[in-house]
Amino acid sequence: MQSILKNKYFKITIIAIITLGIFAIASFFSIYQTEFYHNSIWSFLGPSDNRFHMMRIEGLYQSILRHDYFPVINMSFMDGFGYISNIFYSDFLLYPVALMKLLGYSTAQAIACYYVILNFLTFVVAFLCFYKVQRKYWNSLVFSFVYTLSSYRLHDLLFRHDLGEVGAFLFLPIAMLGIYEIFYSERKRNWLFLTFGMTGIIYSHALSPVLVAILIVIVALCQIPELKLHPKRLLSLLWATICSGLLSIGYFLPMLEQLKHTTFQLTKTKSILVKGSDSLQDSFNWSLSNIIDKPNIGLILLIASVIIIVSAHKIQNKAVRHFSIIGVATFVCSTSVFPWILLNKTPFKMIQYTWRFDMITTLLLAIFVASDPLNIFKVNTIKGLLIAFVLLLSISAGYRLIQSYSAALIPYSEYDKMPPYSIGGGQEYLPVGTNTDTLKITKHQPKVTSGKAKITDFKQAGTKLTFNFKNAKNAEVNLPIIGYYGFQSKDSTGQVSKLTMDKQHNNLAKITINGKGKVVVNYYETKIQKSARHFSVISLIIMILIMIAYPFRSKLKPLLLKLKPKNEEKPI
Repeated sequence: MQSILKNKYFKITIIAIITLGIFAIASFFSIYQTEFYHNSIWSFLGPSDNRFHMMRIEGLYQSILRHDYFPVINMSFMDGFGYISNIFYSDFLLYPVALMKLLGYSTAQAIACYYVILNFLTFVVAFLCFYKVQRKYWNSLVFSFVYTLSSYRLHDLLFRHDLGEVGAFLFLPIAMLGIYEIFYSERKRNWLFLTFGMTGIIYSHALSPVLVAILIVIVALCQIPELKLHPKRLLSLLWATICSGLLSIGYFLPMLEQLKHTTFQLTKTKSILVKGSDSLQDSFNWSLSNIIDKPNIGLILLIASVIIIVSAHKIQNKAVRHFSIIGVATFVCSTSVFPWILLNKTPFKMIQYTWRFDMITTLLLAIFVASDPLNIFKVNTIKGLLIAFVLLLSISAGYRLIQSYSAALIPYSEYDKMPPYSIGGGQEYLPVGTNTDTLKITKHQPKVTSGKAKITDFKQAGTKLTFNFKNAKNAEVNLPIIGYYGFQSKDSTGQVSKLTMDKQHNNLAKITINGKGKVVVNYYETKIQKSARHFSVISLIIMILIMIAYPFRSKLKPLLLKLKPKNEEKPI
C-alpha cells in the first residue's frame, strides 16, 4: 500500500481527480442562484443577446432535426423568413446545447447545464495553460479561479448571456500561451498554441480576434529589442497567422461572399465608440463594488491594477511586467479617458463598445495575480484563501444580481418560449431596407405582386419551399423568405425564373413564373462555402498529422534518406 502511495503517477492521478472535482463544484455553485435556483434562469426577456443566442440554438436544433447539420440560414428566426446569422456568427459552440435538446432537455435545462460545462472547461483550460509556463500547481489554480470567475466574464455569462464572448474566453488562454511562447519563451517554435487559440476565438466570436490582434501588436512593440536579436520570433508569428488563416477560411470566405452580394445593416451601422465607452469613475466604482450587471474587471483585479501602478518597476519577470502594464493600460483605455472620437470613423468602430477590452484586461491582470511577482502570496494557505474568496465573490455577485432585478428571475417554462424576432438590437444581418414590423404582419405564403397566377399546395420545411402554379402570365411572386444569396429555384419545373432579392418589397425572394409547373426553392451551399469549409478541414487534418509525426522526426529522417535514390555517376 505504501509503495502505491509513493508512486508518482498515482499521486498525479489523485491530484488531478481532486482538482477536477474542485472545478466541477465551483462551476456549479458560482452560477447556481442565477441558473438553477427554483428551476429559474435570471434573464431579461426581449430582444437581448440572451434571446438572440437562444434563437440561434433553436434554429440549429431544428436544422439538425431536418438532417441539415451545417445550416447557413437560421430559419427559426422571424417565423420562417430566415436570418443569415450563421455566416457571421459561427454555430461552432452551439452544437453541445443542440445535442442536449435532441436528448430531450428543454432549452432552459440545456443552457443551464451548458453554462456549467463552459465554466468547467474554462477552469481546466486556464489551469493547463498557466501550468504549461510556471509548473506551479497553486499558482495555476489561482489563475484558473481569478480568470474563470472574473466579474467581466460573469457579466458576459450571467447578465448578457453572450455565448459568443463566453466562448472566446475559453480559447483566450490558449492564444495567450502562444503569444508568450512566440515573444518571450526560449521555445520560439511553439506557435501552434496561438494558431489553435486564435482559430477557436474566431469561430466563437467575430469581434474578439480584433482585440487579440491589438494585444499582439502591443506585445510586439514592447519586444522590439528582443525581435531585433531574434527575428525568427516574427517568423513563428507569421506561421501562426498563416495557419490560423487556413483554418479560418471556412469562416471568412463565406462571410465575404455574402458581403459582396448583399448590403447588410452591419455595414451601414453608425459608430458608437464614443457613446459606447463608460467613464473611468464608473468603471472604477463598478469594479470596487464587484457587481456583474455592469461591465467591469472586479474587485480583485482592480486592487491588482493599483498595485501594478505603484510597483511595476519591482517586477523582475519581463513577460509578467509587460502583461501587467498592458493590462492596466487597456483598463484605462477601455473608458472614455481614451479619445475614441479619433477612431470613430476607422475600422476600429466594429468593436462597438470599448468595455470589450475588459476581456484582455481580465486575462493580463489574472496572470499578474497568479504569477505573484511581488511575493504577496508566499504560502499556499494564503493562495487557498484567495481562491475561496474569489468563489465567494462570484456567489455574492450572483445573489446581488437577483436581488437587484428579482422580476427577471424567469421560470424554465417561461424561458422556453421562443421570441423569433429577437435578432439583436442592431439587426446587423438583415439586408439594408428590411422592415421587421412589416414582416410581422406579412402573411407567410407566396404573394403575386404583378401579373397573374393561381398558386396551390404551398409548403415550407426549413429553407425548402414548394408550391404548384397554373395559368401564370408573367407573374412576379414574392416568397416568404429573405432573398439571401444562395437561395435558388433550379429544381423547379415549368417556366420559373432565377431567384432574386426584391428590394422594393422588403428584400423578399422573388421569382417570375409563366404557364404551369411547380416551384421548388431551397438554399444551396455555394461553391465558395463548400470549398472553404473543405479547405479548412483538410488544413486541420494535415496540421494534426504533422503534429503526430513531429516527435518521430529523428527516426523518420534516416528512413527517408535510405529511400532516396542515390545520384548516378555522370559519364566522363
